[in-house]
Amino acid sequence: MAKLQPLLLTLFCVLLLLPSLAFGDCTCDTEDEGRDKTQALKYKLAAIASILVAGAIGVCIPILGKTIPALHPEKDIFFLIKAFAAGVILSTGFIHVLPDAFESLTSPCLSESPWQDFPFTGFVAMVSAIGTLMVDSFATSYYKKSHFNQAQNGIGDVEKEGEHEGHLHVHTHATHGHAHGSASLVDNSASSDLVRHRVISQVLELGIVVHSVIIGISLGASESPKTIRPLVAALTFHQFFEGMGLGGCISQAKFKNRAVAIMATFFSLTTPIGIAIGIGISSVYNENSPNALIFEGIFNAASAGILIYMALVDLLAADFMNPRVQSNGRLQIGTNISLLLGAAFGDCTCDTEDEGRDKTQALKYKLAAIASILVAGAIGVCIPILGKTIPALHPEKDIFFFIKAFAAGVILSTGFIHVLPDAFESLTSPCLSESPWQDFPFTGFVAMVSAIGTLMVDSFATSYYKKSHFNQAQNGVGDVEKEGEHEGHLHVHTHATHGHAHGSASLVDNSASSDLVRHRVISQVLELGIVVHSVIIGISLGASESPKTIRPLVAALTFHQFFEGMGLGGCISQAKFKNRAVAIMATFFSLTTPVGIAIGIGISSVYNENSPNALIFEGIFNAASAGILIYMALVDLLAADFMNPRVQSNGRLQVGANISLLLGAGLMSLLAKWA
Repeated sequence: MAKLQPLLLTLFCVLLLLPSLAFGDCTCDTEDEGRDKTQALKYKLAAIASILVAGAIGVCIPILGKTIPALHPEKDIFFLIKAFAAGVILSTGFIHVLPDAFESLTSPCLSESPWQDFPFTGFVAMVSAIGTLMVDSFATSYYKKSHFNQAQNGIGDVEKEGEHEGHLHVHTHATHGHAHGSASLVDNSASSDLVRHRVISQVLELGIVVHSVIIGISLGASESPKTIRPLVAALTFHQFFEGMGLGGCISQAKFKNRAVAIMATFFSLTTPIGIAIGIGISSVYNENSPNALIFEGIFNAASAGILIYMALVDLLAADFMNPRVQSNGRLQIGTNISLLLGAAFGDCTCDTEDEGRDKTQALKYKLAAIASILVAGAIGVCIPILGKTIPALHPEKDIFFFIKAFAAGVILSTGFIHVLPDAFESLTSPCLSESPWQDFPFTGFVAMVSAIGTLMVDSFATSYYKKSHFNQAQNGVGDVEKEGEHEGHLHVHTHATHGHAHGSASLVDNSASSDLVRHRVISQVLELGIVVHSVIIGISLGASESPKTIRPLVAALTFHQFFEGMGLGGCISQAKFKNRAVAIMATFFSLTTPVGIAIGIGISSVYNENSPNALIFEGIFNAASAGILIYMALVDLLAADFMNPRVQSNGRLQVGANISLLLGAGLMSLLAKWA
């Protein structure tokens, strides 16, 4: 684990040197109104003190809380605090950092090419999230293998001394359903969890360090008391609860005291040091210079990607899908309320040009789009479903993981690079009134709420179906045990040569059934997100009367629909629905975009895509579908497969899946140049 700590230190030093890149001539003049260096300095010094203290207290509460029984990681209150802190971190990524990145990288101070031609903010955030996934996956795999090798050596020594004890006994009690197994299995499970907690805590600190330094420099360089004053309270609150989230992860990771002290101190100092650097360069730093805007925009987008990934995958999904939370309704409701509280606290028509309009030519392209998108979607969604008859395309084969990773990259790119930037553009349009649309980052807020809502549906649906199956299984087990109560002891035979354990068939069945429930929930929630954004895209294309706009969209949407269909088809295939349900889901997916285009054609004579109502409608639904797609791609497609024991234990499969993911995300990102 110590190998990741030098990386944090190196990155921190690089961040301290980068502000020098921002010194440059500005093409946008800034107003001196409200500038007061003396008054601003007082607020900055107050900010350093309050943020330092708040951060230190926040990160130390969970760490020192190990001495307080109520704050132990096994207690309910610990889950509630972590859920609240995760809400703050998710809100930071979606509502604070990402909108700032969009504003910086779409500023009129930057040249039109390339900054206005490509959605760099979404691209950098997506690449950052993928990079975090890779670090998370490879680090977890590496440390698990290291531990496994050490454990195997230990087991080998023990078995040489006691080879005659080759059979372990598992005693089952029908009255309470507990199984007492090999201590080594329990140790391996606990050690595997410990590795995950250690990787999570260090990767989370990496993301926090990046955005904390950037925020600190921005505040320290400002000379407007009006700007700084509200930031002091907001950042103090934010630092406190972000610290609690990080502290909770550090506490669960069980580092040595020296490592804990280094990580806690590092977190507490980053924003204050950033402010101090900002104060030092305030006389020469111009926050509206092109270099400063690019520097802040790229690093804000990168930190947003890290924070969104960590909050959704490693904090929320990990805890909300925890068997303890899943089996406790009261705790489940409590964590959801804490999450929502944390997220909440973290927080006319325009004339259009007629140039390029040609209804007849546009209609030809629209009809071509309906046909090509319908066929591509149907083929894409059917390949994995019908592929069950082809041995090479079975869900157990490597090629299936590669296809799913490629499709997940397409879906992630769709959310970050195509849908989310469109939502930002709609909800920040000058056609909308300044209040409330310019006063609050509605795009990030709606996307975040949508992602949280998807998490809740995912969690509650999984919990409900697992409990239903468990009750059915218990009834079946009860009947069997009445018939054969004398066979109360089951034997587990272990083979030291290959490390496999052959146990009760019911345990295997329960595990397989639990996976089946997850696949069924995932496939239906994913289809929900796809349907929302597909209809919106279809209506927008169908309502347009510009061949110049429609032409590049036909190829882009055909490609997108094909691989999005493959991703959904893979999930449907793993869910093992009945044929009727499979046919309904595949047909529904294939028809959504074509139906949306048909609706758009029907309303094109009265629909004005630049009217306030149309902008609000499209912006909100695009933001909502972006949140769903980002959650589903990161949590239920990528993290679920990349943390799969089969992928984790196979280096070639792991590398192949990462390459497939990058190809899918890269090719879909490339299409943003034209569509």
